[in-house]
Amino acid sequence: MGKIFKYELKRLLLSKLYIALLIVNGIFAWYVLSADIIMGVAFTAPFSMWSFGGFMAAVMPMGILTMLFLMSFYYSTNERLVEELTTATPAPKLKYMLVRNGVVALGFLVICLMAVALSVYFYVSIFGFSNFAGFVLPGIITVLPGFMFFMGFGALAGRIRPGVLYALIPAVFLVGFGAGPVFLDVFGGGYYGNAPLDLPVGIDGEPGFVLSLSFMLSRVFFLVAGGIMWFISLRPGKQEV
Repeated sequence: MGKIFKYELKRLLLSKLYIALLIVNGIFAWYVLSADIIMGVAFTAPFSMWSFGGFMAAVMPMGILTMLFLMSFYYSTNERLVEELTTATPAPKLKYMLVRNGVVALGFLVICLMAVALSVYFYVSIFGFSNFAGFVLPGIITVLPGFMFFMGFGALAGRIRPGVLYALIPAVFLVGFGAGPVFLDVFGGGYYGNAPLDLPVGIDGEPGFVLSLSFMLSRVFFLVAGGIMWFISLRPGKQEV
């Protein structure tokens, strides 16, 4: 399985397409930092937990779109022809599918780590800020539910009808860059931009980082729903065209 993983890693994450998408994600992340986050989210400091959460929520749609493009590669017509040869190896098909999912997840993780690294450089170089321990919570609750939801949705759609993956692209734009209720706020951008406005300001001049029950329940829903869809996508069955 190690050889298969290395092969898929080289084939997907070292491709010119992925490298180009990685550069685009980096440029977009820096633009968000320098144009929006530098002003702070909802009148909070640029280096507040609210602003960092807002930053991760803003860059997530581009990362998810990249992940869906990687997944669509695996479900293309040409790829299914190649799969007939690659799956002829002694490795069980389930393990082969897990390797592919792992490579896609790794590609998404690299994009997230690049965004975090850019934000660290931004905060240190411009504000001299280096206390990043508080950023772990908003980072996790922003990235993990959205990743799991679209990973599961994309994997299931790819198994059933690959063309649905492309239909997910406008959906990602809708929930990522548009304003909407909590049950559509997959990345949390709407919550980070509005919740601080209704909270009392503390002695440090900042509203405390408070997560409402409805927001946390929505995170749980996206995690569970994505996990269920991903599990179903791994079940054996004939993939449709």
